[in-house]
Amino acid sequence: MQTPTLAAEKSAASPLIGTPWTETKSQSGLPGPMMIFLPKGKLLIDSCWETYALRSWKQPSANEISWDEDGAIIWAKIKTISADRLTLQISAGKDLVERSYAAAKAPYVCPDMKR
Repeated sequence: MQTPTLAAEKSAASPLIGTPWTETKSQSGLPGPMMIFLPKGKLLIDSCWETYALRSWKQPSANEISWDEDGAIIWAKIKTISADRLTLQISAGKDLVERSYAAAKAPYVCPDMKR
């Protein structure tokens, strides 16, 4: 039996896939999280402040993605995407939260944290 191919697997040339995206204006003012949408439905999320997580993700349509965060499915609409910018409208309960990301530049090292 053949499994259905997701839009994410079909569009390997999409700038969404394989680009390390960092949030440009995090609410805390600290460096924002990094997300890397990998082929075959894997999503790597990391930040300077928390341990990385490997999650599952899907792209059921050209402008819609979802990922699993500890059993909760997070849905997001891709508002804009280019080689260096990504804007997501994320469903957070009853609210819609807009997050902007930029393609990360290498090298990047997290700043020292005051403890």
